[in-house]
Parts: sequence; C-alpha cells; structure tokens
Amino acid sequence: MEFNKTDNDLKQMSDDELFEYLDAKALHLKQHTSPLSSYKTKKFASIGAAISNTEFDYDSVKQIAKENEQKGYEKFIKDKNKNNE
Repeated sequence: MEFNKTDNDLKQMSDDELFEYLDAKALHLKQHTSPLSSYKTKKFASIGAAISNTEFDYDSVKQIAKENEQKGYEKFIKDKNKNNE
C-alpha cells in the first residue's frame, strides 16, 4: 500500500477507507520504531514536566529510561540476528 496520499486524496476517502488507511500506515510506521535512549527519555520527561508545570519524578523516569534501554538492546539483537539469516 502506498502511504503518500495528498490532502485531496484523503478528503475524498470515505470514513471507513480513511480509518483503514490510517491503521495500515500506523502498523507500517510501528515496524520502524525504536525505544528512546536514556538521555532522550529524561530530556523529554523533564521538558514535559516543565511545560505542564508538574513535579519531575526523576526516579520513575530513570526506571523508564532503563526499561527503554533494555528494549533497545533486545531490538538491536533481534535485528542483527534477522540480518544474519
């Protein structure tokens, strides 16, 4: 499926066609994602806390960053094994 539709193409689609197109595009994009690095996780969390004027909970963000790092390693190993086959 091509994901380079113009605004006019999207406007001419029915609701069912549009949602089907968006679901397919989301699945396609999801295949090419990776978890944020520890640095970026902490950076975006601190920016989000500053913007929303809430308290920055460093310990929970540190735990999320650690989990993202582990997921990143697992994805790297999976991709490496996939390429070696």
